[in-house]
Amino acid sequence: MNTKVKAIIIDSVLIGVLFILLSGCKPPTPDINDIHTSMTFGTIIEYASYRYPGFWRGLILVDESKEQIDLARELGVDFVRFDIRNEAVLASTEMTKLDEIIDYARSKDLKIYIGVYGMETWYNWYRMWNYPYGGSGEATWEEFKEMYTNEARDLAERYEPDYMMIMVECPFNIGNQVNSVRTIEEWVDYTKEVAGIVKGISPDTKIVLDQIVRKNDNGPHGSSEYEFTEAIMKDNSELIDIIGCDPYNYKDLQSDVENLVKFKDKYNWHGKIWIGETNLLDHWSKLFRPSTPKEDEDQRDYFIYAIDLADRNGFDGFCIFYFTDDSNDKNSGIGITYKDFTPKPAYYAIKQIIQQSQ
Repeated sequence: MNTKVKAIIIDSVLIGVLFILLSGCKPPTPDINDIHTSMTFGTIIEYASYRYPGFWRGLILVDESKEQIDLARELGVDFVRFDIRNEAVLASTEMTKLDEIIDYARSKDLKIYIGVYGMETWYNWYRMWNYPYGGSGEATWEEFKEMYTNEARDLAERYEPDYMMIMVECPFNIGNQVNSVRTIEEWVDYTKEVAGIVKGISPDTKIVLDQIVRKNDNGPHGSSEYEFTEAIMKDNSELIDIIGCDPYNYKDLQSDVENLVKFKDKYNWHGKIWIGETNLLDHWSKLFRPSTPKEDEDQRDYFIYAIDLADRNGFDGFCIFYFTDDSNDKNSGIGITYKDFTPKPAYYAIKQIIQQSQ
């Protein structure tokens, strides 16, 4: 990419940020017919993600997961994603179900993306929101590393996935399973250690890091993931293949895209950049109720804008998250399909973009 093109890309991001900050409203939605992209697309399969015995979301559901996989295949995505807690890995009946689901996805010619999420039961959910650098959890550093290394190794050996996500939203998410604050340097070193183990087992697996790349954020993540992302890209280890950002509104989308492009250019980073996961959560009450027709149209516009922005800024991949209402949080209206699996407007918009890009 030459200097002039880079300047145009950065200017377009800055103009978008300025528009949002000054207008207080969403930017114009691009013409969907003008979007043609070579990005890799995927979506979460929620009925097989995060679930384990004793968890309030319940156990892995095979039939519902297959229904989501069929919808993903119809949508035209390249991969389906499964986010796995170690509690599920320890439950043989749950892993047998996951085996069946992943075999089904592969039979549909979909690539497999595994997220390694560690131990849910090591979180202190009441404390962690004030610990952006981690340290509120139940495990010692050595206990955590032993558990997480074993989980990553077990999943790599069992599935040899096309993609594996490690150190999810680190240090905040992963770090709050640990009872002490670890330095960014320690997290970088351990990230490379886990990546090396996975690559040793499955050399073709692409290692993904998903982060909230916001600086000076007032939310629970603070600037920790911004700093971790910069350290990873500055280190430029070829063990890490992809870094994704996780925005959930227009403002975060703009800043995350700008930050990843800046880091990639500054450090001449070798890997790819993705929208690691995204959806429109400007109406947080949708976590507890169905969406309205107006919100469904807003969601459609957001995805059109997000895909276009990512493509114009040289992003290589795009993951949809959430997929189906009520599959992740009870009564939620945040998917791109309703809980009866009927597609929403965003689903059809994404499908059109994928089809016209082929």
